Amino acid sequence: MPPVFSKETRKVCVRNDGRTGQGRTSPCENKCPLGNPIQKMERAVAEGDPSLALYLLRASNPFPGVTGRVCPHPCEEACNRGQYDEALSIRALERFAADAGAAGLKRLSPLPSSGKKIAVIGSGPAGLSCAYFSALLGHEVTVFEAAPVAGGVPRQAIPDFRLPKDVADRELGLILDLGVRVLTNTEVGRDVSLRELMQRYDACLLAVGSRKERMLNIPDIERALPAVSFLREANLSRGSLAGKKVVILGGGGVAFDCAFTARRLGAARTSLICLELRDAMRVSQAEVEQADDESITLHTGHLAASLECGEGMVRAVTADAVSSFSFDETGTLHAEFVPGRKLRVEADVVICASGLTADLDLLEGEAGVERTPRGCVKTVHCATSLPGLFAAGECAAGPSLVSSAIAEGRAAAFDIHAWLNGEEAGRPLDVWVDEEGRLALERPEAKAVPHEVKFGEIVNIVHHAKASRNNTVNLASRDTWLAFEELDRGLAPEAARAEAERCLHCGHCQACGECVASCPGLILKAGDGAPEVAYPDECWHCGCCRLACPGACVSFKFPLHTFL
Repeated sequence: MPPVFSKETRKVCVRNDGRTGQGRTSPCENKCPLGNPIQKMERAVAEGDPSLALYLLRASNPFPGVTGRVCPHPCEEACNRGQYDEALSIRALERFAADAGAAGLKRLSPLPSSGKKIAVIGSGPAGLSCAYFSALLGHEVTVFEAAPVAGGVPRQAIPDFRLPKDVADRELGLILDLGVRVLTNTEVGRDVSLRELMQRYDACLLAVGSRKERMLNIPDIERALPAVSFLREANLSRGSLAGKKVVILGGGGVAFDCAFTARRLGAARTSLICLELRDAMRVSQAEVEQADDESITLHTGHLAASLECGEGMVRAVTADAVSSFSFDETGTLHAEFVPGRKLRVEADVVICASGLTADLDLLEGEAGVERTPRGCVKTVHCATSLPGLFAAGECAAGPSLVSSAIAEGRAAAFDIHAWLNGEEAGRPLDVWVDEEGRLALERPEAKAVPHEVKFGEIVNIVHHAKASRNNTVNLASRDTWLAFEELDRGLAPEAARAEAERCLHCGHCQACGECVASCPGLILKAGDGAPEVAYPDECWHCGCCRLACPGACVSFKFPLHTFL
């Protein structure tokens, strides 16, 4: 049998379950919670077309400017180039495309009206993602948001030094331009009932996220501030903490954001008490280093035991040293303590960042909505046990990444679309953008799982010259003139192009011609976007093309009888 080439699809894909013609892919794309077209985006940046890169990204992700800043980039950990020299700055390239390509962006257009109406409860990443794709599918969408502003955690709670508000607002605006209506200050369960929404709309999506804050069960914890509430208030009012000693209880991203925010609001001393040890923190090493740079004290390996209060005010926090800990399936903490080891930290303000749970009070009185052991809504293909009610994001899956919530909202949009059209749930689906900028849908026979190219499969790795990673420019807080100024300045255009050119394009043929030149039987020829087998019956199966390919894009499929 002649060689098979894994060709880069030319379609602008939203979903690619069938994987037609593309049987191989890279670890970075497999690891991306959103399934972003990372390689096509990088090629567009390398060719100097950030608007095309952004167009490719927005086909599957309405928030590339947000994820290009706050996603913890699991794709980079999987990047094959990391075993050659250094992994690509994939998140930085996504952010570059979102910022540099915005001016020339070609927008997508909705399909003709379906006559169907969808209610989305919650305007966070999952809810707005569902609204975006549902509007593109031709449905009328109304989003109900309890807060005064839309956007969920990215807009309301993530600090400006990490995610400027104009970035979230810009991407929200592109969703509203599709005709999506957002009703703020409208809480389902208070201003309108879920039952009424289900009577007025053809389908409802529950995407309220994890907005109920979990507080530690320790004495006087009621005098502590809930972390996300503190961040929301800081975003709105910038209340001063000048001269205050601030202690944060928790070790995740929210806790660190609280510490950085308190520091910018003038706190005299900021400390953080967390279960995790320094080498096992639930944040990136960069954030730990930022904490060190901003003189934030980390008390690791401790669990807060009580708040000391006097004259109606917090005076200190006491904590016990922890030797080990774990969480059970319900999320309950089980900890072992070091006898006799105590910690006392003086405090004027205590902020509790011990986690979030789904606030599902709006389901009270709605019989038949099943829950998981952790209290989330139980779903199958985003559908709840109540017909017509769907759920996505953290209220269904539990705490997750912003990128995961966006992906779940997108999946919900297509699951709702199938339900509205009377189609079977969970069937494979290919969705792409046609030449007019509208979605086109097709049902493949089966869902294909592409082969993930490992680094060791790239035999001709020396085809790629070694090159250092282009990192973004990061400012220290002392180098900024505004307290909440964005610290990560991104990549300059020249650096972005150089970084994008470092991509190995694992499993995606780039028509470099190495395989054609290496074929001793001369059976291959250059084709349109990929090599072609000109004389298949004369293939020697020598594997020279496979050895020469710098992206491991070549494979062979032999009939079973050839092995007998």
